[in-house]
Amino acid sequence: MSSSLLLEQLADDFATTIPAIDAQANHNRWKPGIGPFEEDNQIEMLREVLEEETDYSIRTEVSYLEGGQRVDLFLETDEVQVPIEAKLLRFRYDNGNIDPNSFAKVFSPFPEQSTSTLLTDAQKLWNSAFTESGGLLGLYYEPVDEFYEEMTPEAIAEKFCLDVGYWYGFDVETSNIAYFDGLRHPVHQQGAVITWEIIS
Repeated sequence: MSSSLLLEQLADDFATTIPAIDAQANHNRWKPGIGPFEEDNQIEMLREVLEEETDYSIRTEVSYLEGGQRVDLFLETDEVQVPIEAKLLRFRYDNGNIDPNSFAKVFSPFPEQSTSTLLTDAQKLWNSAFTESGGLLGLYYEPVDEFYEEMTPEAIAEKFCLDVGYWYGFDVETSNIAYFDGLRHPVHQQGAVITWEIIS
């Protein structure tokens, strides 16, 4: 299986699994459902459920070959290894209000920030010593009646591709947009798992 097909499969597998996790996920602070959980928690919940169900292995927190930083996901088959950085694409709070910082956490190109963004993660993977250039994964959540019609998984996927090319001069391609719906949370009701491949 190629890295492209593996990224496509991962999105499908995550999107299929999210509703099942959502049915049992209860946060001790926010409303029920998977949506309010932080990125690391969501990734780990998904990994645990899929661990024995796929023909590829999923590891988390694998070290970059040339430094102390760690990649969020590391997929491996007999043929290929794919490092992946992941981010929540969650632009609303638990109460439905817009989170003013969430857009920058995805699309800011400035490495001086205290935390990485999806854009700076793309650059980090591009510059890494991994054999495969790798990919990016976004977990997107929205209410059924999202007011901002422009804020669709397709629009986010396209903007990310354009922004990587604009800021860093290399290309990423959208591998898959895998949809899910029927979630319990009153705001984080549906969404998509988006994967991108870094083109070397």
